[in-house]
Amino acid sequence: MADSEAIRKELTYSISMEDYRRKEKELETACKQFEGTMFAKLWKDMMKSARTSFGNEDKKTYGALEETVVEMVSEHLSESQGVGVWKVLYDQLHERLPLPEELAIERKEKLAASAEEKSKRALRTPRTPKAE
Repeated sequence: MADSEAIRKELTYSISMEDYRRKEKELETACKQFEGTMFAKLWKDMMKSARTSFGNEDKKTYGALEETVVEMVSEHLSESQGVGVWKVLYDQLHERLPLPEELAIERKEKLAASAEEKSKRALRTPRTPKAE
């Protein structure tokens, strides 16, 4: 039991603060790129569907330029805050990053304080309005 605890602790605290910040930035970039790629694919499919619906599927005079513009707009959109898909993905994956020791301790303290505050709120009785 002590060996597995030591291994877990070593894995959790074996990253430096500099590496942790670098990994955060890499994760953010990857999530934004994913959002851009996802929206580019979505827009291309919508444009293809619109052309098919109106019988213009063969008339794609500026097809390569059109695709480039869609990719550039999607990339720009995701880099400038996007629509939020990247942030949801980032928040979920960020929790899985290994923490440096100082952040792990800070997180444990915040969780303990939060749990204590919740337990105090649970003990308080709600006020009932006075009957007149």
